[in-house]
Amino acid sequence: MKKKRLPPGILPIQFLILMSYSSLAILALLPLFFEHLGGSPREIGFLVGLFSLAAFFSRPFGGWLLSRFNPRKVLIGGFFLILGMTALYLLINSLNWFVIFIRVFHGIGFSVAVLAALLIVILKVGREERAYAIGVVSTGFMLPLLIVPYIGEVIIERLGFFFFFLSAIALAAIPFFYAVIKKIDIPQFSEGSTVQSVGFFRLLGRKKISLIFSLTFIFEVTLSSGLSFVPLLVHEHSLMRAGYYYTFLGLTAVFMRLYAGRQFKFWGSPMLILPAFCFLSGGGLLIYLSYNNVLLSFSGAISGIGVGILYPHLSALIVERVSSTEKGKVLSLFAASVDLGFAVGPIAFGWISQSFGLRSAFFLFALFSFLSSFLLIVWGRTVLFQRED
Repeated sequence: MKKKRLPPGILPIQFLILMSYSSLAILALLPLFFEHLGGSPREIGFLVGLFSLAAFFSRPFGGWLLSRFNPRKVLIGGFFLILGMTALYLLINSLNWFVIFIRVFHGIGFSVAVLAALLIVILKVGREERAYAIGVVSTGFMLPLLIVPYIGEVIIERLGFFFFFLSAIALAAIPFFYAVIKKIDIPQFSEGSTVQSVGFFRLLGRKKISLIFSLTFIFEVTLSSGLSFVPLLVHEHSLMRAGYYYTFLGLTAVFMRLYAGRQFKFWGSPMLILPAFCFLSGGGLLIYLSYNNVLLSFSGAISGIGVGILYPHLSALIVERVSSTEKGKVLSLFAASVDLGFAVGPIAFGWISQSFGLRSAFFLFALFSFLSSFLLIVWGRTVLFQRED
């Protein structure tokens, strides 16, 4: 069995993603701060989801920037906005319009930066390396979950929210300064190119693209609800810590993307999509059943298998059979589905949990994830399993 090789120039992008998501991972505990300020589950869900909703609506702007400017410049601009908005969290003393302003522009900064980073990866690799390279880079999304939220809980308990936000600012500063200093070579890119490609709506009209867009949306709705509301669930039990869930989810996802992506011949096959959704839904069901740290850790590990498979596979599959001039827009559509799922997930979960209870909401979301993904895969099986020549 031939092992896949990591293309040159990918590790610096992975480091940038890793550090930027470290600042986001510690802010996964923001629901505790919003609850401290008197926020209801609906208000908390809205403010958490607003970040990704802003990212979703800023995708066309990000696509325009990337069509006009070198992705490295766009990357640095996104990191600068992230750093500025993270610093403003220190000034929040009530849930008002200022919080909405911060969440909106924080989401825009992440939208632009991550899209630029992923485009650089796509431009650097070929089809055979695509799923593995994206998997390696996307470990930067998960590695911070191994320890950063746990550290954040300890900082809040021992030092308070002021030092919690100082830690987030320090983590946001690292990728900005690294991107400024580090030289990143980008092949296949001409700044100011006027090459025209198919519009977003026409691309969505293609069955395979719309199918993967929808599957990605379901995946991110399910993931974001767990990431956002597990801290509130364990807050009801003084002996439980959300950090165990984040750590085991991140550890399993990273293992899948690094080890399985390098060793397994079938890595990149669409046959893995449905089993991955089964693991993701099973993890959500285990959260519903968790009353101690052992079950909570196990739920994170089971969910992590699905998470480890889904992101690199869906992002690699969506750009198959797409011309080079359209890959950027298709990647924008994929990123938009991620943003939309992360926006809708916490908002919908907040409403459902307030109506049916926090624990019951995890069961309902797990059921939704399994049934909707199964029906979509059955509907689109002919195009999903059609591979690139």
